[in-house]
Amino acid sequence: MPTLRARTAETLLAVARPYLAVHLGVLGLKIRRAPFPRDAVVATVPGPAAARLLVVGDLAASGYGVLLHGMAFPTQLAGAWSSRTGRGCSWQTIADPLMTVRRAAHHPDLRRSAEGVDAVVVALGVPDVLQLTSGDDVEGSVVRLVARVRAAAGRDVPVLLAGVPPMTKFQGLPPAASRLIGSQMRRVDDALRRVAEQHDGVDFVAFPPWSVDGTLRRAFSFRAMHRGWALGVAARLELPLTGPGPEPTPGVVPQAEQVAKEAVVAPGATGASLTLAA
Repeated sequence: MPTLRARTAETLLAVARPYLAVHLGVLGLKIRRAPFPRDAVVATVPGPAAARLLVVGDLAASGYGVLLHGMAFPTQLAGAWSSRTGRGCSWQTIADPLMTVRRAAHHPDLRRSAEGVDAVVVALGVPDVLQLTSGDDVEGSVVRLVARVRAAAGRDVPVLLAGVPPMTKFQGLPPAASRLIGSQMRRVDDALRRVAEQHDGVDFVAFPPWSVDGTLRRAFSFRAMHRGWALGVAARLELPLTGPGPEPTPGVVPQAEQVAKEAVVAPGATGASLTLAA
């Protein structure tokens, strides 16, 4: 029989669901109006012992809010990782700004895209926060996603689960809304952590600490979010090598650093304020 606490939680979620549905609808409108990369994708950083990555994600993996692929999370991730390791890197993405964990786990291209990759990075969760997806449903879908990519790439392929960005810090929200969204963010992150704890070779990395006050919020940009998140994930991405590892070389490191820094110098960069929900 459900406890009073459980019944109270269910009631609060039932009341909150229409409220967050409005936020999800507003996010959909913002996505249709937001800038996305317009240039051709160059999904390779040349170098020795090149690794092949698959990035599965929603907003950041789609390049939401930036005009060039070099500013977006997948390219920033590859550049930062190559700069750190001295290895080359190529990558492909399965991305949609509104993709839930469940949709990603059942994506028709997931298995094909995972064939031959050396690691998978999963950056999902924002739509699931706004849809109030239960922790059990998130956990079950991520387990399925991991099983599908490993069926194609190999049972030991590393999978890195990236935590949800701190949506409540990037804009002013009423205290009740901030607490509600923050609670759901923790629920999604906890589900990701459980999957990592239960599966060898699956790791969780939280979004890096980010302090955004009123002044910084006005100056904050999507390219900064993509860059910061990519650096945090790249620092945790460990890929096995068969044979001795390469030393960082004069050719690899500058190219990787250029990829990672492109957001700072790219023409037409957008400095729009980061707003994930109205």
